[in-house]
Amino acid sequence: MIEKTDAIVLKSMRYRDTSKIVTFYTRRYGKIKAIAKGARDSKSKFGAALEPMTLSSLVIYKKEQRELQLVSQCDIVKPYKRIHSEMERMAVALSIVELINQLTHDEEENLALFLLLVKTLDCLEKSERMFESHFFAFEIRLALLFGFALHLENCISCGRKLELNGAKTAYILDLSKGGIYCPTCSATAGKLGAQGHSQYRLRAEAAQSLKLLHHLDMDNIQNLEYTTEAGNELNETLRLYLQYHIEGLKPLKAAKVFQSLHV
Repeated sequence: MIEKTDAIVLKSMRYRDTSKIVTFYTRRYGKIKAIAKGARDSKSKFGAALEPMTLSSLVIYKKEQRELQLVSQCDIVKPYKRIHSEMERMAVALSIVELINQLTHDEEENLALFLLLVKTLDCLEKSERMFESHFFAFEIRLALLFGFALHLENCISCGRKLELNGAKTAYILDLSKGGIYCPTCSATAGKLGAQGHSQYRLRAEAAQSLKLLHHLDMDNIQNLEYTTEAGNELNETLRLYLQYHIEGLKPLKAAKVFQSLHV
């Protein structure tokens, strides 16, 4: 059966002499793998439409229970030229598509996740600064879609509204509960030795930035400012949070490139 859907290319690999096996995240079917015959031929009709981090219009010959579908046509909808040409943007986008590829199963439709992926790449393409913030914002919204959202409005112990200010204040984020203790409860938790495998100490700037990343509209993410130290802390915190809630999550291969943004 011939099917058409929009798709983000997650991964592309060589197959035999002239073909490619491509992993897509699609609007209609979630993640699918397909073979594009002749895609590496110099006269290929596919052009750059099969390159990772590209939004394409995909036509496939789809057969149920077949592991590899067959690409009939693939045309670029959005090439994301700045993402492909600038290392900092590319590092962030590679981390995003690699994370999607790890976390999703074949042919499980998730329209909200597809739209989040496209929106994040759109914003990263247009952004003029703070590129890594788009990855952090993506991780936070991914957690929401997967059912373990962060809750950053009130203390998870006493219920007091969190202000998350004070340069010298330290907070404790409970990875298992997805929330933060207020300064008073953080101090108590620390004295009791509660900061174990599910709890992580967070300085005020990182905690405040985490809250802003949670609430800011995606189009305004680039306006958020924080220090390199806070960026490192956000990166580590969100990595640990996802690892805690997603069994078997592996380190991202793109992480070495991405981490160079925080040196």
